[in-house]
Amino acid sequence: MRRLIVGVLATVGAITLLGVGAVVLFLARGPLAAKPLPGAMVLSLDLRRLPPESASSGLLSGWWSDSRDMVDTLQALWRAADDPHVLGLYVEIGDEDAGLARVQELRAAIQRFRGKGKFAIGFAEALGSGGDHFADYYLASALDRIWLQPSGGFGVAGLAVETPFLKGGLDKLGIRIEGGKRYEYKSAPDSFTEADMTGPARENLQQLIDGLYGRFIDDVSRDRRIVPAKLRQLIDAAPFDSERARAEGLVDKVGYRGDAMDDVWQHAGSTRELVSLSDYDDASRRSNAGRDVVALVRVSGAIVSGTGGDRPLGEDLRAESDDIVDALEAAAQAKKVKAIVLRIDSPGGTYPASDAIANGVGRARATGKPVIVSMGDVAASGGYLAAVRADTIVAEPTTITGSIGVFGMWPVATDLLATLGIRVDRLRAGANAGMYSSFHVPTPAQQAAINRELDAVYADFARQVGEARRLDASRLDSAARGRVFTGIEARRAGLVDELGGLDVALKIAKARAGIDESRPIAVEVFPIETNMLQRIAGRLMRLADVTVEGPEVRAPRELRDLLARFGIAARPGNVRLPPLPPLWR
Repeated sequence: MRRLIVGVLATVGAITLLGVGAVVLFLARGPLAAKPLPGAMVLSLDLRRLPPESASSGLLSGWWSDSRDMVDTLQALWRAADDPHVLGLYVEIGDEDAGLARVQELRAAIQRFRGKGKFAIGFAEALGSGGDHFADYYLASALDRIWLQPSGGFGVAGLAVETPFLKGGLDKLGIRIEGGKRYEYKSAPDSFTEADMTGPARENLQQLIDGLYGRFIDDVSRDRRIVPAKLRQLIDAAPFDSERARAEGLVDKVGYRGDAMDDVWQHAGSTRELVSLSDYDDASRRSNAGRDVVALVRVSGAIVSGTGGDRPLGEDLRAESDDIVDALEAAAQAKKVKAIVLRIDSPGGTYPASDAIANGVGRARATGKPVIVSMGDVAASGGYLAAVRADTIVAEPTTITGSIGVFGMWPVATDLLATLGIRVDRLRAGANAGMYSSFHVPTPAQQAAINRELDAVYADFARQVGEARRLDASRLDSAARGRVFTGIEARRAGLVDELGGLDVALKIAKARAGIDESRPIAVEVFPIETNMLQRIAGRLMRLADVTVEGPEVRAPRELRDLLARFGIAARPGNVRLPPLPPLWR
């Protein structure tokens, strides 16, 4: 019977692959094939949803939506800046929840584009009508001209952090949280163990958002030519209508999308060719033959042990340590690779998995190839540990990093069970057996053992940072204890070497590898990304494998995202940031 089932599944898989292959070939050579680019063109870029740090690796990614990620988008903009056939850029604005470091990288790419004598015009349907519109206006301020729809209004209202505290509700339910943290600034468990923000957490987070807001004021006031004090007054006076926003110099024109496009064509001259950045990217990719290669390895999402092959549908963005370590080793052993850039966008995860990546970085460096870290929106806690052994660490001024600390927690429902009349009895062999149980409170001896474990993890984490960053005990203590920093503050604390984005990391990688500054390089993603047919084949084979466990069943993404906003996750890890949307997701 088993052979029959396997044979049927294999046959269905083979037929499916043949059908998919035929469709892919038809689309590649037919109506969806890349078309030649016009001799003169304006590029369009829709940033109503910023490109993700890493495109989804799910089975259907790239079929129903654009699978380009942040790195693809940045490289396309860099090419366009140097392309004489590209006259300008039209941008749709509207992602108010975007990560600020990604916004800064796009701002830098747009300013580089403008620096080549090209125009960049943006249109926003609204900068008001709910939301804080902090990120989308920060991005828009890098453009030559901002158009705002008359009915849209201006509602840029600064930054706020709202942290829900569930302890009171859990107490009413008869659920208590056991565990601990190291140390006072490690606020991840506080949502469950405290009634409100602790003094150290409040101090640290206020410093963080003040730093982010200050950077926004500095950059926007410079780009919009508004005195910083006046800009602060205007933001404090928001919301107000679009006409006042124009009169105050916050936007340039009030009108509709059609009016903005008329402005684009007036700047473009005789051409009326509008090409999406995606289509431009498809048609303009150049051959990398003969170029020196810099490997790009990504750490995106919560860091966990294992490999992505454990998830047949691959619908979650997680950073599996096995895959990342293998990618680092492959890049280090590849003769064509001259340097490695490790791109990190992660709030942390489990300590062993983060430590394994840090070790992989050290082993890659031991082969003689430089490893440069480029931090995205967030590279903190376990995400910072993964970076610490690199030659150079580069962060955006608004990157959230640090959080050198550890916590462990789990729910104990003894009071709830007692209320319901449920008794849980147990047998054990070993004094500490079942000390992480959700049905029994740990004994004093077990709590002491848990504290020793937290102390050991924190001590090892701090030791690695101190040795790698050459920080003495006093400076290390000032940079640790769970504190989170902006990129600017992290540099002052000695946790970061340079400020900038991926372009800065690549320049440093070239210099460290001895590549001439003027020589073009090829950025190659490791592990080598398989094509769609290979991905489908691999995942069909995994799904067809008849095992006792079967494919992993997960809650709907919408439910998981909602729970994640409260810090509730299936595998949250013990070295990661607290949930603070939208600052770092």
